[in-house]
Amino acid sequence: MTDKKASMIQSSLGSVFSVFSEEELKNITDENKRNIAISGKVNNPGIIDAPEGATLRDIINIAGGLINESDFKAAQLGIPFGRFLTKESLDEILDFKFFNENRKRSIIILSEEDCIIQYAKFYIDYLIGKMKDGSYENYKKVENEICRMWRILDRIAKGKSNMRDVYLLRTLASNVKTRMNQTHNIMEEIIGEFYEEIEEHIEENRCYTSQCNHLIKLTITDRCIGCGACKRACPVDCIIGEQKKQHYIDYTRCTHCGQCITSCPVNAITAGDNTLKFLRDLATPNKIVITQMAPAIRVTVGEAFGFEPGDNVENKLAAGLRKLGVDYVFDTTWAADLTIMEEAAELQDRLERYFSGDKTVKLPILTSCCPAWVKFIEQNHADMLDVPSSAKSPMQMFATVAKDLWAKEKGFARNQVTSVAIMPCTAKKYEASRPEFSRGLNYDVDYVITTKELIKIFEDTGINLKEIEGQEIDQVLGEYTGAGIIFGRTGGVIEAATRTAVEKMTGKKVDNIEFECLRGWEGFRTCELEVGDLKLRIGVAHGLREAGKMLDKIRSGEEFFHAIEIMACTGGCIGGGGQPKARNKKEALEKRAEGLNDIDRSKELRRSNENPEVLAIYDKYLDYPLSHKAHELLHTRYFARIKK
Repeated sequence: MTDKKASMIQSSLGSVFSVFSEEELKNITDENKRNIAISGKVNNPGIIDAPEGATLRDIINIAGGLINESDFKAAQLGIPFGRFLTKESLDEILDFKFFNENRKRSIIILSEEDCIIQYAKFYIDYLIGKMKDGSYENYKKVENEICRMWRILDRIAKGKSNMRDVYLLRTLASNVKTRMNQTHNIMEEIIGEFYEEIEEHIEENRCYTSQCNHLIKLTITDRCIGCGACKRACPVDCIIGEQKKQHYIDYTRCTHCGQCITSCPVNAITAGDNTLKFLRDLATPNKIVITQMAPAIRVTVGEAFGFEPGDNVENKLAAGLRKLGVDYVFDTTWAADLTIMEEAAELQDRLERYFSGDKTVKLPILTSCCPAWVKFIEQNHADMLDVPSSAKSPMQMFATVAKDLWAKEKGFARNQVTSVAIMPCTAKKYEASRPEFSRGLNYDVDYVITTKELIKIFEDTGINLKEIEGQEIDQVLGEYTGAGIIFGRTGGVIEAATRTAVEKMTGKKVDNIEFECLRGWEGFRTCELEVGDLKLRIGVAHGLREAGKMLDKIRSGEEFFHAIEIMACTGGCIGGGGQPKARNKKEALEKRAEGLNDIDRSKELRRSNENPEVLAIYDKYLDYPLSHKAHELLHTRYFARIKK
């Protein structure tokens, strides 16, 4: 559960107060003084003293000016709400009457980098949270209208709305204003001031700030210098542009792998950033925020704080996340064991049928944990979509279990839980928004934070992993095995799967389960794996150029494999598009991989089928791998995505 939170959570994208209670905020901004609590898009958030006659512009300057020197967009005055000021009010003297006895003296500054839909959702979320904890009892009479407004904003943010929703939003806002006897209503003022931005979200499915994660695409911004580094790094040749001119992405070919991001020398490419959404959720009352961390995160995030590549900082990471205010810090690696139970069962089933002479069996079986290669095969090899395992990735399995099983056991409604995945991969942002991974508009993973984004949050909030004392990770339904942890490196998923499948098929315990022939750094490598009488030919590829060559050879009959693993990024997840850049990339990748191997060797249990808690979930909920119940909860399907 939550450790003591930081009172101010900051990032390069903005800040929010996280733990000041209503009473504390009232005391800090004493009525006899001219103190104001200021946060949002300012460089120096905190408590400031506003001189007599100060304008809003003066106050912003006292708080260090706007982040990135961006243009001012709006300011919300007072909690719960006093007034919404826009550019026309920047040079007017700030009237302290906006902060009456019922409104705390607080200003939240928005810049042009802020999405108005996401801010409106945050405001409504905060209001609902305060109603639930009894702070805003007087709002109970308009609770229905407020909750309906939230649902409309959620639809708009996810590209599932139409312009009639704006009419309904306006009507609801008017009702709230009348029933609450308000002089000003935030939703009414947002619609009036930012109608075009709302319309753009609905009609074009576009969020110009890239803060609505369901509307995000990889984007090359106008900071591009036309150097061509992204073009050379792109494994699917989807980037076009002339030398020294801004480049562009062909979205019909892009797989969201993020290799262009890691190669860009001027940080001109974005996959969207959910940092501010994360900070706001942490600051919202009565919201249960849970995180999961991918296997590769723990051996890379420490590099920014003086640790060597490959050093395992999972306990430090857990402590840092709790200090931010995360309610439960979980580990994706446990779900990697669950993934292996399903994938290994699929592998065993297909191989046994194949070896018995069944001509209908589709081989090779492909592991299905990397969303960039999943999109790659959907776009380029639609005729092979019956080959991949249908098991969800560990990220999606974890989120399904967390929201549908763990939350129920804890007594939380599914929509009470905000599920945040900390991932090494930008393509995970795309995967999280796939509609098959949701129940209605409630997605299993609400959004993804990358390793680089989390590092920046820690740095800006003053959390140093080198200095913080480590804490144990929360257990959602159990501990992980060594097989789960090696998912983070090339060859790791198929090695984990074969550890279980081979022993199940032969009925014998294999003493040496470190299958060295599956390891290595060649972009496309083959392994002739022999265990007793069982002989398997396995292919491993990392990097989508090599993956394309492999799939083309399989399709033409030039190569045959019983099973293959593909990872879009060099080295696997340890080299993902969301990972920190390394000066010596090859050396860093090798150390990160060895760090995962060391964790694997240190575990008493190294096979996923030995994990007692994973076995227990089958006994309690799922019956057995590949059962109907397991398929309903843990499996998915793929779709041909024809290029236009």
